[in-house]
Amino acid sequence: MSKRILILTPNPAHPSHHGRWPYVLEAYREALAGIDAEIFDQPWSEPVTEAFDLIVPLVAWGYHNAPDDFRAAMTALAGQRVFNPPEIVSWNVDKRYLRDLADAGIRIIPTLFVDQVSDSEVARARVDFGQKALVLKPVVSAGAKHTLVWEGDRLTDADAPPEGQAMIQPFMPAIQSEGEWSLLYFAGQFSHAVLKTPKAGDFRSQPDYEANLRTLEAPAAARALADAAIDFIGRDRLLYARVDMVRASDGGFCLMELELIEPDLYLTYDLEASMRFKDAVEAALHVCGCSSPDHVH
Repeated sequence: MSKRILILTPNPAHPSHHGRWPYVLEAYREALAGIDAEIFDQPWSEPVTEAFDLIVPLVAWGYHNAPDDFRAAMTALAGQRVFNPPEIVSWNVDKRYLRDLADAGIRIIPTLFVDQVSDSEVARARVDFGQKALVLKPVVSAGAKHTLVWEGDRLTDADAPPEGQAMIQPFMPAIQSEGEWSLLYFAGQFSHAVLKTPKAGDFRSQPDYEANLRTLEAPAAARALADAAIDFIGRDRLLYARVDMVRASDGGFCLMELELIEPDLYLTYDLEASMRFKDAVEAALHVCGCSSPDHVH
């Protein structure tokens, strides 16, 4: 009897449900073609009432629109075979997880976390970071939503600054000159690296904003940083991961984000990536490290 895989998809009540996720889901189905399992899908917002051999939140877009509901949905999956595990996924919802990584000695972009972005907090950050250009973003966000590069003096002049709890970071010039590196891991093992360079005049590295993406050999320092982030979670506890980073002024790398919920895995940019992803999923059907390490809550 073939096994059953459930892929979680967007909440129909959220804007993400009207996006291009069906094409992304179909791409994963194609990547998993030939696997000895039947693949199902349903919105992450609906209770899972049937038994599955593996549940994957890989297309759970829109979680940032209702983070508490999403965490509750993950908690409700306790006892099911979920990869990436619910505890790790819930931890990854709020970008304040970066503090845990920094505390473990993993180099992140210097970050000031605030309850609310204000002119005084911006001024404080400029003193701390020694530069005027800052990145302002919510601690719960996706796809660069409500993220902006800010060099102004009064936030009342800003176009849609983040509301509520947020993070302030120095703008990293390399994001425009070189780009953002994304290193992909399947079942804890490095798969491939993609360099994403924004179009001229932009800072957003997503394909949605016409960034240029290409597969390149990851620099040794980038691999070392990504490996440290993966080891922090535990290689046997991750089915998939994307480690995003940017080069700092000293030539080293700073972690931007550790994407463990629904990252684009950039399978089409590497000829063998789909096979490595398929092998990882097939292995996860038989071995699933669903508990969370002590340092991830």
